[in-house]
Amino acid sequence: MEDSKASYYWFKADSDVHEELFAYVKHLQNEQGYISTENIRNIRLYSNHEYNSIANFNLNRVDNSMGTQNRVTFNIVQSMIDTAVSKITKNKPRPYFLTDGGNWSLKRKAQKLTQFLDGAFYHTEYYKKASLAFKHACITGTGCLKIFKHENNLCVEHVLIDEITIDQKEAFYGTPRQIHQRKWINRDVLIGMFPKYKSKIEQAATSFEENHKATVNMNSDMVLVVESWKLPSSKKASDGRHAICLNNVTLFDEEWDKDYFPFVFFKWNDRPVGFFGQGISEQLAGIQLEINKILRTIQVSMHLVSVPKIFVEASSKIVTSHLNNKIGGIIKYAGTPPTEGKLGTIPPELFNHLDRLYQRAYAIIGISQLSAQAQKPQGLNSGKALRTYNDLETERFTSVGKNYEDAAMSAAKLMICTIKEIASETDNFQMSAPGSKFLSKIAWSEVEMDESDYIMQCFPVSALSNDPASRMQEVQELMQAGLVDKTIGLKLLDYPDLRAYYDIANASVDEIERQIELMIDKGEYNTPEPYQNLPYALVTCQNAYLMYKAQGAPEENLDLLRRFMDDCNELMTQATQPTPEQAQQMAAGQPLGVPQAPQQSDLLPVSTAQG
Repeated sequence: MEDSKASYYWFKADSDVHEELFAYVKHLQNEQGYISTENIRNIRLYSNHEYNSIANFNLNRVDNSMGTQNRVTFNIVQSMIDTAVSKITKNKPRPYFLTDGGNWSLKRKAQKLTQFLDGAFYHTEYYKKASLAFKHACITGTGCLKIFKHENNLCVEHVLIDEITIDQKEAFYGTPRQIHQRKWINRDVLIGMFPKYKSKIEQAATSFEENHKATVNMNSDMVLVVESWKLPSSKKASDGRHAICLNNVTLFDEEWDKDYFPFVFFKWNDRPVGFFGQGISEQLAGIQLEINKILRTIQVSMHLVSVPKIFVEASSKIVTSHLNNKIGGIIKYAGTPPTEGKLGTIPPELFNHLDRLYQRAYAIIGISQLSAQAQKPQGLNSGKALRTYNDLETERFTSVGKNYEDAAMSAAKLMICTIKEIASETDNFQMSAPGSKFLSKIAWSEVEMDESDYIMQCFPVSALSNDPASRMQEVQELMQAGLVDKTIGLKLLDYPDLRAYYDIANASVDEIERQIELMIDKGEYNTPEPYQNLPYALVTCQNAYLMYKAQGAPEENLDLLRRFMDDCNELMTQATQPTPEQAQQMAAGQPLGVPQAPQQSDLLPVSTAQG
């Protein structure tokens, strides 16, 4: 496949799309090889692993026969990236669906759609894979997730950014019209996906080159698959295309009428021009290399000047075996006695410069050394002080955190579009949504809405702090301000090591919320019991009734809430009325709760009383 056959207009080919597509992607790879070179350098800086190449499925290491593996290392890049990833990805952005002036039915659908998407994030392990993609964004500048359907299932896959090929000229303003993914897939797995092309897959080459030029191990059975997307030039145009190809066959080909790619991209820092971002490895490359040089100088100097030496004149008659570490040993000599050589010193400027570079690296990225060491500043003990300190440090990463939240929003939109495709091919598509105590299955038909009926916003999973001290103080402040009572305060704390206690303490709250939810969502009436916290149940149900009434809930559902409140009032009234025994005591003029004096017969033995 020669570069001369490369054509930008591969998507216009009537047949043999694979020939033009492979030639075009190979041309881009040859022209933009510097991108892979930069990725290799950044990965080396982070991993302390001297990869020879990560392209072409080659993970061989550079020869370490010169002893480079024994060098002292001080990987400031890895420390910085791990700290940044921990700070940003500890929050789990949660997309919420809100209606703009919608009726009660639409609002309930929006709430259920939020739960449905929670289930999609949970089952696809989005947060775990997003954290990995963000880590790669810190290393290479750009991370990537792919959202697609496979066998009528929603899938999220982490994609190495070196697998993504984009024409940098076309993406000068950051908005490419084509994206190509190069992926190595086992030949047998590919045959299972496309059994129709079994013979062609068996004949496919294992690289761009037909003669297998050392790009892949000859014993490997991995073949290179290229999947490409081209967006339509306008809403009415039909020149969009999606194709999956080997070097000798087109496995899949369809028109792509969507205005988006099935990818979510994460970036540490956006460049002024171009598509790919800038990572922490690139920002600290110069400092890291200088630190490596200084450490090498210090290490060699220590080996050269830190070992004691003994000088012996050549004309002296000294038995060298007498030069030992024996206590009180005797050294016989004739002529000039042996003398101990003075050790040299390492210039302190080397250590001072190393410390300056170390501090400068943290200043460039905006991370404190205490955060990298998982320590808090001395003297900051209160939750409020810790919150203020964290807020000041987090402001440095506001734009990065916003990009991370935007990626969650983009993932949510792609998931919804993919789920719509799956639902159109599958009857009764459901998703198990995790709740606070149990999983609930929600059908797509129950939450499907037109895009014009809702807006989507992103919030963290919890607005409270993560550390116990800050969370405790925030809840106490809410309770002191009268915004929440003690019952809700216990529910907000929710510490894992006290989960058993909180489950019991919050049982009454959870039960009342469950009853209200059943009456509103399913129209099932739940009778209150005298063993419940009836005053709290009454107030909670009253607030829920007023809220759902304002939202336009159906009258039959509201009637269930009114019935529930009436039953609560009746039970509380019954609790205040005296029992028959208490009524007798009141009639006899005795205080309530004081038992009557026992009769004489009650004090006799059973046999005597019966007699």
